[in-house]
Amino acid sequence: MALDTIKEFFHASGNGLKKTFLGKSPELQSLRYALSLYNQTTDTLIKTFVSTHTSRGKLSQEDALGEVSVQVDLLTHSVTGRHKVTVTVVAANDLKWRTTGMFRPFVEVHLIGPDLSDKKRKHSTKSQRNNWSPKFNESFHFMLGTTDSANSYELHICIKDYCFAREDRLIGMSVMQLRDIGEKGTSACWWTLGRRVFLDETGWTVLRILSQRTNDEVAKEFVKLKSECRHIEDVS
Repeated sequence: MALDTIKEFFHASGNGLKKTFLGKSPELQSLRYALSLYNQTTDTLIKTFVSTHTSRGKLSQEDALGEVSVQVDLLTHSVTGRHKVTVTVVAANDLKWRTTGMFRPFVEVHLIGPDLSDKKRKHSTKSQRNNWSPKFNESFHFMLGTTDSANSYELHICIKDYCFAREDRLIGMSVMQLRDIGEKGTSACWWTLGRRVFLDETGWTVLRILSQRTNDEVAKEFVKLKSECRHIEDVS
């Protein structure tokens, strides 16, 4: 209804833009798609976010803030079809972090996807003292939702500096989509850490919509994760 009003305004009863032009306008098509997202559930929006993002994690060498070694194993129960994800945080390497005090890096692993409101969505390793290439070797387990395939989920990995008296400070982050594991069911590799998650137009639209759902804990958690960014003064 709102889009039709906009089209009629610019058409101006035949004195403005032609309706055929308005119908093919990329801007109006983009607006139509954005408006269609507003009525979707939080789970559907998060699923859309995960499924439409394919270019994250591509960083220039100057952007790299270190790397993290993670092994992921995806198991599917032969009878129930339930998916279990085992994440082993092996180590981090060459963390770019300056400090004159204590440095205590640790890793947070978040599972992102639909149907997770009643499930464990975050695990954290123990912190390591004054080590810029720490070894962790800690494993965690996640259970996926029962209504979607593993392709609808991703792992959001953050390395932070533990602080007792204030909020932990972000060192870097990376994202691993479970669809990249494929039929092998396992993946072990080093992931480059960046300052923030890069978003396309759909990603920003989903983030704006979910930021308005202040009574939805899953939405609030998702917006905080995807909006988080390492301070630029900490990078140089």
